[in-house]
Amino acid sequence: MSEEQNKANPDLVSVFCNFFRAVTRPAVTIIFAAVIAQVVIEGIAAPQWFLALASGCILWWFGDRTVQHIKENKTSPSTGEGNGEGEK
Repeated sequence: MSEEQNKANPDLVSVFCNFFRAVTRPAVTIIFAAVIAQVVIEGIAAPQWFLALASGCILWWFGDRTVQHIKENKTSPSTGEGNGEGEK
């Protein structure tokens, strides 16, 4: 097999990465949120590094999603289409 044939298709790699990211983020967020809830409800002494990591991941991922959603709904000043609210 030549070296060019052995390389992965960049489109396939990006599709796989996007799929992996789309599946991993909610799963990790749910696990972190469940552990934090159990720590709060049952008074378990969790390591501070874990709570900082979990809180940081949850805030980062939801913040990233919110920013992307806002960017998608913004109107370009040059086109003047829509008002940026409730568009899909």
